[in-house]
Amino acid sequence: MKEICVDLSIYPLEIVQRACHGFTGRCFAHLARDGESMRVQFAPRDTTDELADIADRFANALLDQTLRVAIAAETSAIRELIVAQAFAEADLLDRRDAESDYELDVRRIGTTR
Repeated sequence: MKEICVDLSIYPLEIVQRACHGFTGRCFAHLARDGESMRVQFAPRDTTDELADIADRFANALLDQTLRVAIAAETSAIRELIVAQAFAEADLLDRRDAESDYELDVRRIGTTR
């Protein structure tokens, strides 16, 4: 088992959790809060797996997730605009009701079973 201590004033809990998630295929991650720190314990999934470089890889994952969250915050307005435009161009409504005569009853609402 390998333990890493993360300062939560530098890396918020969300970042630590995201970084840990990237390792769940390779090992088990256990989180324990210790005041303003988070203790992250990594245990191998298989007895043959080594965790020698896990601290370095986890440090890189923390930086990666920090950058991803920052980019997402910086680009949220443009992403929302792109999604809004995509939905505005897509006709999500069934126009048969709006473009037909009420006497045609295209939905067969007035029909008894």
